Amino acid sequence: MKLAGWKLWLILWPLAVWASEDTLSEVMRALAATPAVEAVFREEKTLAMLQEPLVTEGILYYRAPDYLRKQTLEPHPEEFQAEGEWLTLETPGQGRRDFNLRGYPQLQPFVEAIRATQAGDRVTLERYYQLAFQGTFNDWQLHLTPRDAQVAHYLTRIMVYGRKNWIDRVDLLEADGDRSVMTVTPR
Repeated sequence: MKLAGWKLWLILWPLAVWASEDTLSEVMRALAATPAVEAVFREEKTLAMLQEPLVTEGILYYRAPDYLRKQTLEPHPEEFQAEGEWLTLETPGQGRRDFNLRGYPQLQPFVEAIRATQAGDRVTLERYYQLAFQGTFNDWQLHLTPRDAQVAHYLTRIMVYGRKNWIDRVDLLEADGDRSVMTVTPR
């Protein structure tokens, strides 16, 4: 009986992979068709050096094809904005800093994990990550594992959870064990 189960698995496995690929393509098309997103986020960062998670809240903005803004309102204002090849960080203590992402290749994968996912840009995602997809169009998970060894030195994996054309949650696991979980709700 074990042999029969093994043979059935060999027959069905390619169908499961094909169904997953088909669903991933459907999700990417739905995300790509979304011209703009405005949402509220809540992020909990669990850091080894802190006894309690660091919680931030704010607003996320996305506008196709490549504008992403994370505006932290609590506990203190910060702004992260990516558009095209430029990343702008603004904090009360350090002011505004602009980075050309081409000059900082270690930053680009972090930006693209969210921006390219929301854009449904699978080609860009695959440039920086190995993709593992599971679920259905109505409830999906996309696991992103860095391709570059230098990035993998800092980042173990990013897990993106969503429904249809909406990203519900982003979990980031760093190589040192630190973790952040960002939940996203429509505004």
